[in-house]
Amino acid sequence: MTIFTIVRLIVWLFVIPFCVGLIPMPWIPEDRRNPGVVLAAGYLIMLPLCWIATVPCILLVKYDSFLVMVRCFTVLMAAAVLFGIGVGLWAFRNGRRLIRKPVLDIGETALWEKIGWLLFFALVGWQLYKAFTLTSFDGDDAEYVAQSLVTWQSNTMYLILPYTGGTTSLDIRHSLAVLPIWIAYIGRMTGLHTTILAHSILPFVWIPLTYIVFYEIGIHLFKEKKELLPGFMVLLALVQMFGNVSIYTNETFFLTRTWQGKAVAASFVIPVTIWLLLWIFDREEKRKEPSAGLWALLVLANMTAGVCTSMVVFLNAVLIGAAAFWLMIAERKFSVLVKAGLACVPNGIYMLLYLFLHI
Repeated sequence: MTIFTIVRLIVWLFVIPFCVGLIPMPWIPEDRRNPGVVLAAGYLIMLPLCWIATVPCILLVKYDSFLVMVRCFTVLMAAAVLFGIGVGLWAFRNGRRLIRKPVLDIGETALWEKIGWLLFFALVGWQLYKAFTLTSFDGDDAEYVAQSLVTWQSNTMYLILPYTGGTTSLDIRHSLAVLPIWIAYIGRMTGLHTTILAHSILPFVWIPLTYIVFYEIGIHLFKEKKELLPGFMVLLALVQMFGNVSIYTNETFFLTRTWQGKAVAASFVIPVTIWLLLWIFDREEKRKEPSAGLWALLVLANMTAGVCTSMVVFLNAVLIGAAAFWLMIAERKFSVLVKAGLACVPNGIYMLLYLFLHI
């Protein structure tokens, strides 16, 4: 791996998503804006844009469909990056700050809290080290990672069997969950082999992003007792490390199958949904600031679920519906249920398209 490849990886996996994540910041409550939120928002925009660019190419373009997708997605990402930079410049010229605070400020915390944060960062560092040096393999990699590689090499999408290399008809079962195509795209743009990208590089993206989301959840849960937040994060890190009690637990997927769509959905998308629901319901109860930006991010979270796996598209809709139902009762506001229904429109479109393609 050359220095130029490392630079391209940093640009595509961190700089570009960060620029894109600036877009919704003016509509996010000021006390919630930090670099971690911007980066998470960037991925919530980037992955749905990938789905929008990929699925029409899969269904409508037979030859060189991946090449067409690369061109379309690159144009969409360029437009999103320029829009994000434009939002940042607009905010700067008008004396507004899009980022109000650092991800973590421990300057005035007690000594034992500082020790807790150091322990947490040590645990996360250990997880990243092990994820990089003890790369794991399982049977699903013969489908997901090989699909990314076949896509990159053949310039077609879901028309070649990853198990044998033989041609086949369109793989409808997997064609709507396009995370392997996104991995192939990042591999094409950075010049890094998709297997190395999936197994050795993407854990450095998804593991920190997941902990950023858990941190934001913890801020809400412990807003009255912030001194307990370091202990909460240490406990979560320990649970992730020692949760491998079977091959089916979320913790197993989180650390040993980090790059797969099911792992991203369980470790990132569902926690993001819970995080946004906590934000939205807090704003609805206080009625202080508009929450339109948070509802928009919830829509994007639902679309990101479709990028990862069709199963979570349904689960996310159920989760949002149940939470909105109880908030509607608590606040006596039917509009909450209406907003939740509108946020789940992408889920309905996804499921109808999935059923239509299987008829």
